[in-house]
Amino acid sequence: MQLALYQACFGVVLLPKHAHNARRLQPPMLQPIPGLQFFEEQHRYCYNGEWLAHNVSDIVDMDMTPFKRSMIAKYKDGEDGWAVRGKTIHDWCEGWLNGKGPETPEKWKDWIEALRDEKFFEGAETLATEYRVVDPAKSCAGSLDFLLRKNGTVYVGDLKTVSSKKAVSGRKFCDVQLGAYASMLARQGVYAEMAVMVVVGPEKVKVIEQSVGNCLEAWEKAYGVFQAKQPQF
Repeated sequence: MQLALYQACFGVVLLPKHAHNARRLQPPMLQPIPGLQFFEEQHRYCYNGEWLAHNVSDIVDMDMTPFKRSMIAKYKDGEDGWAVRGKTIHDWCEGWLNGKGPETPEKWKDWIEALRDEKFFEGAETLATEYRVVDPAKSCAGSLDFLLRKNGTVYVGDLKTVSSKKAVSGRKFCDVQLGAYASMLARQGVYAEMAVMVVVGPEKVKVIEQSVGNCLEAWEKAYGVFQAKQPQF
């Protein structure tokens, strides 16, 4: 019943499995939400002509310490910074998941080859990448990295890049973030069953899966705490 609902939502049928390291076969993609725009420079979302008050990162990062924020800022820029690393690898992954066979930048080859060889992606169909989602009632929006279907199960996923093999193991699961995306997808009638975080470093990948239900609970709890901290007018 649930699988039939997914097929009705996406307007697609299941395709045969295909090799994850070859050019990928693609079903029709989930269409963008009308009226939802993202402005990268301001890192803000606009929906139906009105600016939204929050993005998912505001809630996820609400308890971040000043020291951690300063460390993130310190290592952001430069040719080895996390900003260029993250953008380059995310861009490659998006192209790969969409069957475009993108070139591999030499500098990040060890990260990208590890992703290409990761078995989680084997046989998975891509339903959306870099997809914008919104909850107008919360005046909040975000962008999920990928939505996949594998063996009849729909996964909402996030890709994290880290600088070293050691850092791969230490990355904490992003349940609040993925719960936000799953909640906003559900508002469209798109129901993910599983959430997955893929952490990639040089020559190493870690895949962590969790029930979407657990992530939804984490999101609602975090949003409640966030709202309680907002000034009252």
